[in-house]
Formats: sequence, C-alpha cells, structure tokens
Amino acid sequence: MIDSTDARASATGFERRLRIAAVDDHPALLSGLRAELAVLDPGLEFVATAGTVPGLLAGAGGTAVDVVLLDLRLGDGSAPADNVAALVAAGWRVLVYTEGRQHEAALEALRAGAQGVLLKDRPVATVAQALRSVADGDTLPSAETAAALQHAEDLTSHLSPQERRVLQLYAGGMPARSVALRIGVTHETAKSYLKRIRAKYAAVDRPAYTRMELYRRAVEDGVLRPHDPRAVVEE
Repeated sequence: MIDSTDARASATGFERRLRIAAVDDHPALLSGLRAELAVLDPGLEFVATAGTVPGLLAGAGGTAVDVVLLDLRLGDGSAPADNVAALVAAGWRVLVYTEGRQHEAALEALRAGAQGVLLKDRPVATVAQALRSVADGDTLPSAETAAALQHAEDLTSHLSPQERRVLQLYAGGMPARSVALRIGVTHETAKSYLKRIRAKYAAVDRPAYTRMELYRRAVEDGVLRPHDPRAVVEE
C-alpha cells in the first residue's frame, strides 16, 4: 500500500517522504524553517523537535527518523561531538547547522559522525537538498563541511594548549592580569602569549588587534561560544 504522503509527493514532482527531527533552542527560527520547507518540499516531514539532544532522545526515542537537523551550539552548554555521538548511537543520521563559521566545533561534530555542516543563512532549497543528501547516506559536499575538514590543518591546531587557554580567557573578557593569575604565570608572560596569538592570526591574514577581534576569531575557531557579552569590554 502506498503512503498517501508519498503518493502526493510523487504526483507533485517531489521526492520520497523523509522523516526529519530537529534539535534547536531557537523555536521561532525552527518554526520559520519548517514552514518554508513545507511549501518547498512537502515530502520533508518534521516528526519531532526539541531544544536539547536528551530532550529529543526522551521524546522521540522510538520514532523512525531519517535525518536529525542539529544546531551546532545549544544553550545547555553541551559539546557538539557529544550531541552527535548520542544521536548516531540512536541510529540517526545527523546534519549540523550553525549561525557562524565555527570550524573547530564543526570538525568535532564531523569526527563524531555528522554527515555535513550547513550555515543557517543558506537558502531553504539548499537545506532541503542537504537533508535529502544526508538521508541517502552521503557526506554533504558543502563549503562549510570542507572548511571544517581543512581546519584540522589550520591555525588553532598550531596554538599550544596554553595559548588556546589564554585566548579563551582573554577573548572571553578576563583582564590580562587575571589571566596570568588563572594560569599561574606572570603578567608579562601572559602578555607575551597574547602577542604570539595575535602574530599567528596575522600570519594567516586573520588579524586580531583588539580584544573584540580576538573574540571573533575565538568564536570562528570554536574556542568560545558566540554572543558572549563579556567580550565587548576592551581592557
């Protein structure tokens, strides 16, 4: 017996019905995306949504799902790799989407089993195509996926663990003296770390002369979560 939704999709030229779940703690954005996809491709059916991965697993653990659309950074502070791993363990394919270019976090998600990364500002037709590609078992050949994979060889892999820690603290809003106290070095040593970090960013044409610019680089590279209000205050 042919499913009525599949029959309708075939009659209108759309592909087979896919069951989509989504994890995003911005319900207004998700609602808008669902509405646009429903118009563009009625074969994409949202069967479950949640604001956290545990919430989705609890509410849809027994639901048949073809693809999970996962927000890379959630407000509960969960790690992207852990979220992807939990969804993959449930037997679901995962497409990550994000508001900004956070290559390190995206790379971690891909290593944990996500099949692609997509920016949220992509056209809805691109989102629909990406969902179908991932449902077919393909790795999404997007620019974001490629950039995340290349990031393994990029700048932050050459920052020492101490430099990454200094970047995280300072770009997150902590004064240099407080950074020095936190990591157990002198104020001058902390400032020398910052000089080296800035030099490395400048060397790859990503200058970061101010704290705000360092904050932006830290967000882009997954060292800090976006929209951290502490970072707007210059020392």
